[in-house]
Amino acid sequence: MSQDTVSSSRTGLPWARALRWLVAVAALVYLPTLLTERQIFGYALSNMQLLNIGLSQVNLMLITMLGALSLNYLTGSAGLISIGHAAFYAVGAMSAAITGSQWGWPFPAVLVVAALSGALAGLLAGLPSLRVRGLYFVLSTFALHYIVVFIFMEYQFKFFDVVGVPYKAAELGSWSLNTPIRWYFFLLPLVVAVYWLLHNSLRTREGRAMQAMRDHELAATANGIDVRILRLKAFAFSSSIAAVGGALYAYYLTNVTSEFFGIQFAIQFIAMIIIGGMGSLPGAVVGAAVWLLLPSIINGFAAQASDTTGLVRSMLVDHKPQLVQAIFGSVVILLLIFAPWGITGMVSRLRAKFAAKGARP
Repeated sequence: MSQDTVSSSRTGLPWARALRWLVAVAALVYLPTLLTERQIFGYALSNMQLLNIGLSQVNLMLITMLGALSLNYLTGSAGLISIGHAAFYAVGAMSAAITGSQWGWPFPAVLVVAALSGALAGLLAGLPSLRVRGLYFVLSTFALHYIVVFIFMEYQFKFFDVVGVPYKAAELGSWSLNTPIRWYFFLLPLVVAVYWLLHNSLRTREGRAMQAMRDHELAATANGIDVRILRLKAFAFSSSIAAVGGALYAYYLTNVTSEFFGIQFAIQFIAMIIIGGMGSLPGAVVGAAVWLLLPSIINGFAAQASDTTGLVRSMLVDHKPQLVQAIFGSVVILLLIFAPWGITGMVSRLRAKFAAKGARP
């Protein structure tokens, strides 16, 4: 390759990158129109062509991404394993119920309170990490989950009974989030902002120290890093994001109960970061997308197979829940065995492999 070709390719790279970003932004902006009108540029699309995905599933995916990003920050970047992440969602939902449903505070103030209450809960959850390690710390987060869910249940039964906790319509001034499209254009910038915040925090000196703590705690301590403070900060930061996700989750559904935040809700976040790639922020996004959208895709195939008979109908129609669970379980097991770095890690390795082959003379 000549020097002129190299220089031209280097100067063209920023333009190509800018073009990719422009296409991605345009696609994200057009996505609500595509999913609501079920057509693209006037051409009608069938439900299967859209993979049975609707805008409501996308909005729930965006809310879930907040939990996946925050847990990947805590576990993948700080090395603190937690199976009680649903507890912080419950903390956010409960603080939103108190300040929003009972006290009538405006929606932005509710989110701020949810973030602060989540940070406080995270500090309390991180305290055992100062004394215990490994399995004992994991069990402490497990206990935290049940304590918070019990408190939410008692709160629900005392003030709202078994019907669940109702939430008012979310409003930003005179702009009410009363349609899926409005929710989408509120949630998408929020997720992007959280992603950007986490990404840049990991590039700071403290973020690099936290990753050093994850890789080798003793070596990090020997280099003057106060790992105790870092653990508490990581827990507070992560749990505040998750609590905001819990408040948004409750407002979006308009009514929740303590049963919404069961242990399965907590385990799903762990599965997301395993599927996408632990320690990778893009992996958290990919894992949440796979976990939330794959059931809808399977449901779409099940609807198409409703008129069939035999094994296909038995799997896609009669045993659809079991099929979804079997697929997720198989994906997690296969990734743990053959690609523990997740989908994004696998894609990165394949790209590097093909790039290395292309660079050979």
